[in-house]
This record gives sequence, C-alpha cells and structure tokens, in this order.
Amino acid sequence: MESGPTTPKSPPPELLMLSHALERLVARNNQLSSHCLTKPTSVHAESDEKQCGLSVFMAARTPTIALKRYLERIHRFADLDPTCFIIAFVYIDQAVHIHPDLIVVSMNVHRLTLASLLVASKVLDDMHHNNAFFSRIGGISNSELNKLELELLFLLNFRVCVSSSVFQRYYSHMEMEMLRNCVNEKILNSFTEDIVKEEHEAGKSGLNQVRLTNGSRRHSMSPARHSFDVY
Repeated sequence: MESGPTTPKSPPPELLMLSHALERLVARNNQLSSHCLTKPTSVHAESDEKQCGLSVFMAARTPTIALKRYLERIHRFADLDPTCFIIAFVYIDQAVHIHPDLIVVSMNVHRLTLASLLVASKVLDDMHHNNAFFSRIGGISNSELNKLELELLFLLNFRVCVSSSVFQRYYSHMEMEMLRNCVNEKILNSFTEDIVKEEHEAGKSGLNQVRLTNGSRRHSMSPARHSFDVY
C-alpha cells in the first residue's frame, strides 16, 4: 500500500507520548559513557567478541531533524494507526530489557524508531506500507531498512505480539509521564516568571536582587537505558 499526504494531519496523542518518552530516554543515555557504538555488529552474528546490536542502527552523524519532527513526517506520509506509536516504544524498551548492554542514544534512535514503527505496522495493520515506501519516508535506503528490520526482530527474539495488559501498562505510563512533565514545565515557567517579576520590582525599589544560584534539577525515578520495568 502506498499513498502520499493530502493535508497535514495533527499528530495523535500517541505520537506525542512516544516522542516525549524517547526524548527523555535519549537525554539520560547521552550522558552515559558511550560503548560498543563504533564498530557495526549484529546481535545474531557469530562472534566471540562482545556484541552491541544497536550499533547497526547508528547514523554516521547525529540527525539534524528533531525526533518529534521525524515522527510527524512518518505520521504525515504513512498515516499509521496511532497504536503503532505505543507498540514501537514497547519494542524498543523490551529490546533493551532483553539486552541490557544496549543503549539508545541520539545517533541511533531515529533508525531504531523507524524500524520499530515498520514492524508494528506490519503486526497491527491489515494493509501496510512496504519497506521501500517506509525507507523513502525515513530517509534511508531500502536495503538498509531491510537490515534494520531483521536486526530488530533478532533483538526481540521475534516476539512481536504485545498483550493488551502490557500495552495498557505502557500506554498509562507514557501518558502519565508526559502529563507530569507538562505540569512540571508549567510550574517551572510560573516560578521563573515570579522570580523575574520579583527581581524587577526589587530593582525598581532599589533593593538588592536575589538570584537563584542552583538552577532547577530534573531527575527521573526511571533507570537509564530503558523506560520502566514491566516484568
């Protein structure tokens, strides 16, 4: 099945949830020391050396397109079932649970997400786009996407069926995290506005200005590398 966009479509909540979850994950993991990221290897290749399956998803350089824009492009052209965006994250998170040495960073998240959405679409949709169409949307060659799809399947041990209970847990977790972040952002913005207003009033009255020396610290209860423990 192949088609092109007619009018821009508003991104579904599921797309925003996936974007937020992956951006948080990548932001944490980018701070970790990189390892197994330079030599392309395959998780199912025969080798005595330590393997890192996600290395085949590595880009030559960090993509210039933001992940959210990348997902919006895929949504605009492929018009996937919104459920695919949740299932794609399930695949990514479970792959990291199965292979704890793997790490999702800014240089592999785009390709990994593209392959995950491709597999999710094939599993969920009765009619889906072929790999050639997906590769054009994703900005890579068809042969490379074929390789990424196969590697993802090996990472998941070909376990691509997601139960309704697991899906619901991921959906609820991703939705809660996104809403919590929105609330925190509003609180932080409101707090910052109050500080600026107070400093402005203090300056007008000739009082010494009080500044924050330790900016806000953001942390997560979730461990690095993956989102949360579903097992």
